[in-house]
Amino acid sequence: MPYALFEDEERLTRSFATRQQAWDAAERAGLVQTTPAGQKRLDNHLQIRACTDAPKDDEADFDFRIY
Repeated sequence: MPYALFEDEERLTRSFATRQQAWDAAERAGLVQTTPAGQKRLDNHLQIRACTDAPKDDEADFDFRIY
């Protein structure tokens, strides 16, 4: 199942093959915060959710795309 990063209902990233790959992309973009307890969480209004399209080979060079 592919995953992507969303802000509210707007999709921000290409699709990723795994949830972990989507988390890694969010971390590279500086969108992940570490709580005082050491837990990682996304900035407000951001979610990693399943999406409908599968990852494409021609999108492998970038994480974010404009829709």
